[in-house]
Amino acid sequence: MRQSEKGQTLVELSLILPIVIILLMGTIEFGRIFFTYLTVTHASREAARATVIYTGKDDAFIKQKVQESASWLNAADLVVEVTPSSPASRTTGVSLTVSVKYPVQLYTPVLSDIMTNPFTVHAQTTMRIE
Repeated sequence: MRQSEKGQTLVELSLILPIVIILLMGTIEFGRIFFTYLTVTHASREAARATVIYTGKDDAFIKQKVQESASWLNAADLVVEVTPSSPASRTTGVSLTVSVKYPVQLYTPVLSDIMTNPFTVHAQTTMRIE
């Protein structure tokens, strides 16, 4: 009777283990995506705030602020868009919008089949120029 119970335990483990591994890997992927989202959001806020305080700054200054705030992300993959696009139209009272996008590469096989890979994280911050 003991031998059949050992076989039953092995079969139950082989049925449950893939599900547990997928859940664990999904949790890790979600953590990576959420961390990247928080980083991108922080970078867009920092760049927008620095730009509205110091008027007359160009797009290179904004991109530099985004890269400094998100220094642990790959700077080449950061996409920064600023509205209004020309520094001359960024005057007092005008709203400035800094939009940052970053692609997150998914490594979990099941999630990469379900979701778009790479998964793009997007954050946008709007502030009034002082």
